[in-house]
Amino acid sequence: MFLTLAAVVVLLTLEDLKAVSLRYQEPAVDEVQLVNSIAAGMRAGASLRTALAAAAASHASLSLVPGLARSGAPLSQIVPLLHVLPSNGKRLAAALQVLAVTGGQSVEVLTRLGTRAAETEHLVRERRALTAQTRLSAAVVGAMPLLWMVFGGTGRIRTLVAAGGAGPAIAVVGIVMQVGGGLAVWRLARA
Repeated sequence: MFLTLAAVVVLLTLEDLKAVSLRYQEPAVDEVQLVNSIAAGMRAGASLRTALAAAAASHASLSLVPGLARSGAPLSQIVPLLHVLPSNGKRLAAALQVLAVTGGQSVEVLTRLGTRAAETEHLVRERRALTAQTRLSAAVVGAMPLLWMVFGGTGRIRTLVAAGGAGPAIAVVGIVMQVGGGLAVWRLARA
């Protein structure tokens, strides 16, 4: 029983440290940096294609974009490649298509998309930090019956198996229910 309590204390400490580190991490530079780089390139006088090619060159997930943009490929070919971006991929793709046709105030639109990407990253980190304790509680609630079964219930399981008849079947059903319950709690905590 002491080992179980010690494990719970260690898990709580590690989860708290993880939540704090997630909360104070710098935003993911992938999407925020990409959108801000496109806006900066256009502020400096580059065309939409040139700014897009220069900004996408430093991102591994967009390795095809620079070549296509420099080669003069239609934006309808380039834009679907931007859908890999997690929070603003579709918005950036739509904005680039509209900006390519209308030539509107592209720097303002891209700056706002960059701000939105940064805010989205911040909110994701906040959610992780704020739900860390809930996830840990769910892990403890899900794991405690399994740990109790392993450390304290093995004698009961042996008794059921040794009883013969329906005993082994009851033991297997009990173990399956314990594991199933733990998995259900884990899935609820991940939702």
